[in-house]
Amino acid sequence: MWLPLESNPEMLTTFARRVGMPSSFTFTDVFGLDEELLMMVPQPCYALTLLFPVKKMGAFKKEQRAQIEASGQTLSPKLFYVTQHDSCGNACGTIAAVHALANSGIPIEGAIQKFVASQSSATPDERGHALENETDLKEASESSATGGQTETPDRNDDLDNHFICFVPVEGHLYELDGRKAFPINHGPSSPETFLSDSAKVIREKFMANDPDSLNFNVMALVLGDD
Repeated sequence: MWLPLESNPEMLTTFARRVGMPSSFTFTDVFGLDEELLMMVPQPCYALTLLFPVKKMGAFKKEQRAQIEASGQTLSPKLFYVTQHDSCGNACGTIAAVHALANSGIPIEGAIQKFVASQSSATPDERGHALENETDLKEASESSATGGQTETPDRNDDLDNHFICFVPVEGHLYELDGRKAFPINHGPSSPETFLSDSAKVIREKFMANDPDSLNFNVMALVLGDD
């Protein structure tokens, strides 16, 4: 079981740099999803992470899966997708960061590059099991998790929130959630519209299902100071 990463940009940046993200990149808060606040996010934006409450998402998740399985969807072969198995416990923040780094197109090295390269031909299910044995990634995640602003939850705690990632790959916007059966293709997107396209999905597919909750948090992977 893994300790959960706190949803703050300092922690996610610390973890990502420990596993091989160049110091010229960083995670930063997205303070709101209307156009004026999105304009504050540095460009280019390479990926978004979303922390959201799961309590009211079950019915939508089930309906979404059934609809996609019935009608199908196109997925880029370049997607690197990892299934989150129960044995990894609260690793959703780590997996969201892995999804961001592996799919954003930024240069990577170290432990994350080694993991992605070694699992390039594996299935998402196999990658999820391989992650369980990735000591370098787990040690970096655990070390980062204990340095947050709030008390670190126990690794066996049943948390009410979940971390996922959005990335633009080959002209489409993808939602990567290791707890879902497959990636979700949310339609055409571009580097210029990725941020606003993702914000629309978050508003309409997530916030609309739990409009009274304040427990939504969005962070962006962007260029930053060395």
